[in-house]
Amino acid sequence: MSGPLRRFESLDHWRGVACLLVVIYHSTIVYLASAPASTSSWPHAIAAFTHHFNVGVALFFVISGYCIAAAADNARRKNSSTAEYFIRRFRRIYPPYWIVVVFSIGLFFLVDYGWTHPLLSTEPWTQYRPWWYSPSQWFGNLTLTETWRSHLFGGIRGHFPGQAWTLCYEEQFYFVTGMALLFARKRFFETMAAVSIATLATSYTANAMGLAVSGFFFDGSWLLFAAGVAAFYRIHYAPPVVARALDAVLLLLIPASFIVRVPIYGAVVGFTFAAALPLLFRFDARIATSPALTPLLRCGQMCYSLYLVHQIPVKGVTMWLFRSGAQSAAATLLIATPAAIAVSVTLGWGFHVLVERRFLNPKTAPLVQPERPVFAKAAV
Repeated sequence: MSGPLRRFESLDHWRGVACLLVVIYHSTIVYLASAPASTSSWPHAIAAFTHHFNVGVALFFVISGYCIAAAADNARRKNSSTAEYFIRRFRRIYPPYWIVVVFSIGLFFLVDYGWTHPLLSTEPWTQYRPWWYSPSQWFGNLTLTETWRSHLFGGIRGHFPGQAWTLCYEEQFYFVTGMALLFARKRFFETMAAVSIATLATSYTANAMGLAVSGFFFDGSWLLFAAGVAAFYRIHYAPPVVARALDAVLLLLIPASFIVRVPIYGAVVGFTFAAALPLLFRFDARIATSPALTPLLRCGQMCYSLYLVHQIPVKGVTMWLFRSGAQSAAATLLIATPAAIAVSVTLGWGFHVLVERRFLNPKTAPLVQPERPVFAKAAV
């Protein structure tokens, strides 16, 4: 076995960037949904620009591809069992998510149900009450299969909380990665490349034939995860000739994203980020040790908690502020957005300390990048 692979320390900082982009994106939805179409001012232009910040989802998918490739490679190099891989994934993701579901239901009773002017279940940006969801939708939510469950039984999709749709894609990626680890451990990266090619073909064929595959990993969303996997292999394993070829492939994905259907907003930004990862790796130590970037590091280290808890509280806070008079673009940017960030970070840190840490996987020998969950976490 070769020596240890150097950890990509500053990925935590990029997680923090992606997570804060998503929080800011959600913090301006109430204002943007209420502003007249004729509104024209520089504060409004800035607020409107934040509507593009849900590109954080694409960034998270790329980072997830890199980190889970590292986790699978770690298991492969240590000859750990595939069962251990799946147990670690399950323990890390599901229990904290289920606790947040209960927490979110409680919030509806605190700030919505029975109120004359509910904060969550009214327009704009409606968060449906828990009892709106059918048993089939609850099954899809609690199993994180809701994006594709609707194709098989039980009617339309309905996510609770809203950002859970991205977790459904993540779980499919984890599953397929685990299957590659189980059946093709010695050809893991070749298998992941084959799945990516098959995804391209399936997505193109389904789109051409008008087949509904939205919500399955082969609807094109896999390609963002695959870009992260390719970046991991390029950084740690690829010989010079292959590294140059992978650089070309990652670069070609940027313009190709305008042609190939990838149903994740900001895919072009995600592919650009993936192509830049080998370069960013060269500056990893400088970024990771910068005191000025410590806030991003802290947000990145608790990004799963921050992602899980933020959406419904942000809707409540921004709706309350809007009704209290913070209805202009300037008030949104100077009051509502900072308040949303403060509430999200506070709740996220509390959840991280009180809940998430209890489900952290035991540390293993540092063969590769330790895995931490990465999720986007914006609802469309």
